[in-house]
Amino acid sequence: MQKYILSLIILLSSSQIFAQGLSFSVVLDPQMTWMDSDSKKVEREGSNFGIGGGLVMDLYFAENYAFTSGLQILSTGGNLTFLDSIPIKPGGIIETLPAGSTVEYKLQYLVIPFGLKLKSNEIGYFRFFADLGILNQINLKATGTVESSGINGEDISDDIGFFMISYYIGGGLEYSLGGNTALIGGLYWNSGIWDVNTNQLYRAHISSIALRLGIKF
Repeated sequence: MQKYILSLIILLSSSQIFAQGLSFSVVLDPQMTWMDSDSKKVEREGSNFGIGGGLVMDLYFAENYAFTSGLQILSTGGNLTFLDSIPIKPGGIIETLPAGSTVEYKLQYLVIPFGLKLKSNEIGYFRFFADLGILNQINLKATGTVESSGINGEDISDDIGFFMISYYIGGGLEYSLGGNTALIGGLYWNSGIWDVNTNQLYRAHISSIALRLGIKF
């Protein structure tokens, strides 16, 4: 019985420690996104506007160090021009695009980040932070537009992988509003590790630069 009581005390103490070291933030990430390919027969065509946002959770294991995760929704994409003809599956039906076609991709993902956050000591009302890790991304929606072929915002989920991993690195500052509440501002870079597409004829990945705005509780 004493062992069970001791185990319960340790468990409750650990839970209290983790609760004290846990913080939540709501963030919004307007960003510029683009797609690249390693194929010489695929060219990038400019950048698109994207936006992400959701909940960020920081679990502190030391005063200025935390594991970070959360749950976010991301709208991203880019434009690619294909110098050779290429198959595409709008609505699940295979079509062949002629050489020179430009595809505009609009993609939506459920994002689960895992990373490490490092913070400075408080300087006045400010704390500086650095943040790096990986983004696990589950595709929720994929549409494509090819103006030259009359394809306008059609479902191209068959051409896009269900799961994608990116790495990210960023930094910024927190401005204390008192207590545990703070405003967040930062700049983030992320780039795909896994290919975004399923077509074996070329490889493509997504990169972005994001401005992070948020509030921590």
